[in-house]
Amino acid sequence: MAIRTLIFLLGFIVLPFTATGSQLFAVTPSGTPEAVFSGKASVAVSRLSSKCMDVQWTVVSSSDTEVVCESPLSTGQSIMGQMLLGNSYSTPPRRFFRFNVSELSGVSRVQVSGWMETQMAFGQMQRAPFSGADFHNSIMNFLISAGGAFPAGTTFPNHTVLGVLGKVAPRGRAAVYEVAEVTPGGAADRAGLKAGDVITSVAGKKFKTDGDFLDGLAKATKAPTYQLDVTRNNAAMSLTVDRDYRPTATQVVSVAEVPAPVPAPVAPALSVADELAKLLKLKEQGILTQAEFDSQKSKLLGHPSP
Repeated sequence: MAIRTLIFLLGFIVLPFTATGSQLFAVTPSGTPEAVFSGKASVAVSRLSSKCMDVQWTVVSSSDTEVVCESPLSTGQSIMGQMLLGNSYSTPPRRFFRFNVSELSGVSRVQVSGWMETQMAFGQMQRAPFSGADFHNSIMNFLISAGGAFPAGTTFPNHTVLGVLGKVAPRGRAAVYEVAEVTPGGAADRAGLKAGDVITSVAGKKFKTDGDFLDGLAKATKAPTYQLDVTRNNAAMSLTVDRDYRPTATQVVSVAEVPAPVPAPVAPALSVADELAKLLKLKEQGILTQAEFDSQKSKLLGHPSP
């Protein structure tokens, strides 16, 4: 059975993502969907379980080292899955994701597998594992949105970075990106973009949401340069931008020092993880440079900036 066909027909994507389904957005050192979480394995398990519930999945089982969640299928997905996996006598198919958690020196590593299964008439189980870019990208997005971080050494071969700080704002039937700051020396700065400029399209792609804007940056990897359509003081102009790939990820989680013998409360650790996840998301979007990210992370963790 062609699993990629199965994924496509079932509309697998579980959360919005910023890379095209045919390409890997983030390539981890292991090549599998994985992320790292600050804190003990039990904290990572708690965050993953909570995220499953946030997206209306069912937590089937949970332990100190594993979470299994079931993602519901629509009627159409269920019918298609049964056609591909079973027959008229099999049970309706079900979709599962397993998060395996390991802990080392206060940092938890999570790897994910997924599959669809149905039980045949005589009790045997028919199972098809998920694979391919759709599965990988969607689950990586799930992990990062749950508070995880890209493992050190993760590369981003299909994603460019502008080096700007700003926001997507609605304008008419589309949206624009309002530039508040431009990182010195970054791709946008070298192209001549300035604070106060308004980006109306990226690599020929207009956008309505943050995800659409990042899709344009993914499209921008196709050539050594790409075009930004911009308005400056209400005058339209075009800028040619060099393709700068997002740099390889470095480890961004840290081990919180816990004074003995008083146990550290769980809530502060989760708060730090949440803030780190927000900072990481800004860096992923090209809003924060690595230096800015490192500075903010040092402040968050109570360490002086280098």
